[in-house]
Amino acid sequence: MLGKLIKNSFKANASSVYNTYLAMGIIGVIMLILMLVDWTKWGDRGIGLGLAIKVAASAALCLAAFIGVILTFVSVFGEFERNMYSKEGMLTLTLPVKSSSLLFAKWLSGSFWVILSYTALCLCAFGSMLYLIRHSMGIIEDNADYSNIYYLVTEMVRQLSEAAGINAPSLKVVGNLASLYAVSGAIRACVFVLLVYFAVTLSRVRPFSKLGKIGKIIYFFAGFFIIQTISTLVSKLIKIYIVVSESAFTFTMYESDVRLAWDNGFGAFSITDVYVTAVLAAVVFLVTSILIDRKVNVNS
Repeated sequence: MLGKLIKNSFKANASSVYNTYLAMGIIGVIMLILMLVDWTKWGDRGIGLGLAIKVAASAALCLAAFIGVILTFVSVFGEFERNMYSKEGMLTLTLPVKSSSLLFAKWLSGSFWVILSYTALCLCAFGSMLYLIRHSMGIIEDNADYSNIYYLVTEMVRQLSEAAGINAPSLKVVGNLASLYAVSGAIRACVFVLLVYFAVTLSRVRPFSKLGKIGKIIYFFAGFFIIQTISTLVSKLIKIYIVVSESAFTFTMYESDVRLAWDNGFGAFSITDVYVTAVLAAVVFLVTSILIDRKVNVNS
């Protein structure tokens, strides 16, 4: 039964975000075409105009992806409230399944679409930045003055880094660190979705329903503040890091190991706040399930 719930939740959210992704995809294709046109065929004037158009297209592409994230949020959370607490919710909550199963299916589906839209935004922003840097480097290499300035600046940055004792990590280490940040971001996105579901649910419980729509915002930020405060306090008391090298991930609780890792061209990532946030999110999930099962008020 849980599998069917998850499948239906994915279908419901897919239908609500379909038009959003379709519109963003069309805009994205147009922007990519403008970015990939070879403007150098029109000479120096074309190079300048092409660079301006590529910058504008990159900004528009990122803006389209950002709007897609916002619309995905609205669609996912609107679908949750409509399916759980509107007239449709009267049927949903009479299904022969536990409230925790209903919540889990909605949360898993909502988190998937939110993470997907956020990933698309990051890829658009990162890809646009790399493309513009590469395009700019092509222009610089063809101009001796710009090329000399570029190499002078990079050499100065390198010398300053060496003087400060900073050993830049390799690309593989950076990639491993990026994977940890990606996992951390996914976990936080899942917690964000759960907090919104909690706020929407609490706003349907007496006497919390008296605040109306503004109550959802208040309850969300209250939950977010409590979780952040607790995770920050615990992080100051208990520090757990993952030391990242080119071929391994190692746990440590000593800051000396972290400093040594950075000095040797490796990296380190603190996981205490992520771990505590995940544990607190499980508590929020349990509380939300209890509210749905015992306290929630569904509109007739």
